[in-house]
Amino acid sequence: MGDKAYILAYAIENFTKFGSKRFSMDELATNLGISKKTLYKHFNSKEKLVKESFQLYLNKIRGDMDEYMLENPNEEQPLTTIIYIYKRGLMAFQELNPSFLYGLSKYYPKAYKIYSQLKHDIVWDIVCPLLKKAQELGQVRTNVNIELVCTLFLSRMEEIVYSKANLFDEYNLHELLDHIIINNLRGILTFSYLQKSPLQ
Repeated sequence: MGDKAYILAYAIENFTKFGSKRFSMDELATNLGISKKTLYKHFNSKEKLVKESFQLYLNKIRGDMDEYMLENPNEEQPLTTIIYIYKRGLMAFQELNPSFLYGLSKYYPKAYKIYSQLKHDIVWDIVCPLLKKAQELGQVRTNVNIELVCTLFLSRMEEIVYSKANLFDEYNLHELLDHIIINNLRGILTFSYLQKSPLQ
């Protein structure tokens, strides 16, 4: 129970469920059946534990995306990869208590910075080039500003999901994927591509 990897996995499961601020080191040690001394042997502060456990969580998400792209290079259908990426992102948001990200931004800026960097990398290093590829293939209209599309809606998914209320309380993942991502993508596609390949 005192193994570092197990502590990290257990910590992030509870941080994402209850919020990083609300779930204390005392509760964590008690639930794991270890002393606080053992806990602090691995992590000299709660911020270090929050940061490392969240890094583990984000690495899993990024690993899933990388594995998908490796197994499905799909050079002729870059939009399919974009839809998978956002579906995986929504799956991650579905697991998170909205207060978790709020707590990170307020109390654990180093951990939040890791999240912001990953989000930035996914949008600008993966999604943006995929959209440009789709434009080159004649799937996205030539008059569409790809960077602006990424800025306006593809980089703001969690703001939409958690706006005012958690949309997962009212809608399922597929409805949200359709309305946040797929319908927006349809709006920038060429008519000829839409006739051949309606997005699913």
